[in-house]
Amino acid sequence: MSTNPNLENIVNTLVSASDPAQVKSLYAQWANTYDKDLADFGYVAPGIGVKLLNALLDNQQALIHDAGCGTGQVGALLSDLGYTKIHGSDFSSEMLDKADKLGCYSQLDNVDFGKPIDIKNDVYDAVISIGVYTKRFKQHFIAEMLRIIRPGGYFIFSCRELYYDEVMDVVVDFLKHKAVSRLEIELADYMTGQEASAYYVVLEKTST
Repeated sequence: MSTNPNLENIVNTLVSASDPAQVKSLYAQWANTYDKDLADFGYVAPGIGVKLLNALLDNQQALIHDAGCGTGQVGALLSDLGYTKIHGSDFSSEMLDKADKLGCYSQLDNVDFGKPIDIKNDVYDAVISIGVYTKRFKQHFIAEMLRIIRPGGYFIFSCRELYYDEVMDVVVDFLKHKAVSRLEIELADYMTGQEASAYYVVLEKTST
């Protein structure tokens, strides 16, 4: 288990943060040591999310959006599997600078997921968002991600256990209104050093 009190404080603050300025400031401070710190914390979520996505996509030319890409851990894993059309977005410009240096993203954008995002409807074959969902997003975030996915496409995201009930309320509503045709949920490791688990949610947007 990690014994870095500063790292634990950052992670715990981000999990419950509702102030966008606070979130942006924390990530700006953290960008240079983010990858090492999370490795020390046993952060396995990107690998689990990418494995779920890879099992669904049979086309390595699929257009994928990594929402909340951070320093690019998910993008790097997707690139290693042969995916070549990966877009990324994040709230932190400092994190995006790190992701850009990996060379696996064909497009990177600075985006606040607490607001409407400037992407057209039905663009992506899949959206993946790992370690991003927080209480300030709620229904808006999931709705926006589904909006930018083409019919029949997939949305894979993680949520910490404390958000499970609110996420399920939103997802059940989308199922009820037939916006989503498939739902899979898996509880798995998130940060092994923190002994933390997360739910990994797979949604398929209803075909028209």
